[in-house]
Amino acid sequence: MKKVIIIGGGIGGAATALALSRAGFKPVVYERTKELREVGAGIALWANATHILKNLGLLEEAMQVGYLTTNYQFNSQSGKKLVNVAVNGFELPVIGIHRAELHQLLWRNVPNEKLILGETFERFERQNNQVHAYFASGLSVEGEALIGADGLRSQVRATILGDEPPTYRNFKSWRGLTDCVPNRYRPGYIQEFLGCGKGFGFMMLGKGKMYWYAATTAPKAQPDAAVGRKKELERIYQDWFPAIPELIAATDEANILTTDLYDRPPTQPWSQQNVTLLGDAAHPMLPTMGQGACTALEDACVIAKCLKEQPDPISAFRHYESLRFPRIKAIVEQSVQSGKMGELNNPLAVGLRNTFMKVMGSAISNSFKSLHAYRA
Repeated sequence: MKKVIIIGGGIGGAATALALSRAGFKPVVYERTKELREVGAGIALWANATHILKNLGLLEEAMQVGYLTTNYQFNSQSGKKLVNVAVNGFELPVIGIHRAELHQLLWRNVPNEKLILGETFERFERQNNQVHAYFASGLSVEGEALIGADGLRSQVRATILGDEPPTYRNFKSWRGLTDCVPNRYRPGYIQEFLGCGKGFGFMMLGKGKMYWYAATTAPKAQPDAAVGRKKELERIYQDWFPAIPELIAATDEANILTTDLYDRPPTQPWSQQNVTLLGDAAHPMLPTMGQGACTALEDACVIAKCLKEQPDPISAFRHYESLRFPRIKAIVEQSVQSGKMGELNNPLAVGLRNTFMKVMGSAISNSFKSLHAYRA
């Protein structure tokens, strides 16, 4: 059995460790934080992701801690329906879940000895067919392959591809979590509202939690202070659909996170001999298609399958990348195009966009189905 070094213990790293363990390998994950916790709020696990959970035997547990999603509805900022996509016909369920719940679910099923906390990866070297990883603490380990699952600013990526910064996409985002369920909430719905250079969405997660997210166009690197986020959002969305200011008002400021949105134009290769990348380390994308965590789960499944079928990690990683790149490229590019639709600021252009979405409702539904019906 091959020892595989995984750098990064987030959702992608945890899923890869689990998939490799189930395939008979010896993965060990090295995570720089001293305490294992997943930051963030909610995500939608689309059918392409719940397919992975089903293969890993975790779908039933995920449904117990998540919330079944049936529809994705786009609206104008005042609440007029533009497109209503039924997502409960994709053969597998769509689940709204807190990122921490998914993270814990994955790690509960990985043996404890597979995770080493508090180790910051610095570099690697190759000796014969082995890869040696070195950490800031002085620790060094060796394995037959190394996988970088260390996120947007991946140190593994920087080591093999250079320290090129990610691309800022002119959006600032907020995420919030609250116990408040708006009066106008439709059970099972993800509701998304589109305005002039702004957007807002909300969905139900498990355990009675409401997750909401917002984004506005913004110059890069705006100063942010935790105190004042809520007031800023209340000002921005004061005249939107009534459930939106209601949700913001009901959310504790400490439960509002903010981030700038980045991606990387998809390029090959993202592997170098017996070292490869997955998830945001390989292909960070905008959240507009809701596929970041979902594609990381796909990566984990495919990389385990390739390593099992091809004993040589170099060949396996080359095959993994060739299988993943066309789909990933399409999703990253679709996410950018969707983001550009959200950047429209001119009221006339926004009106035309909304009319276009109404007219193209069936085409939008079909594109959802083709994206989410994928089976890794």
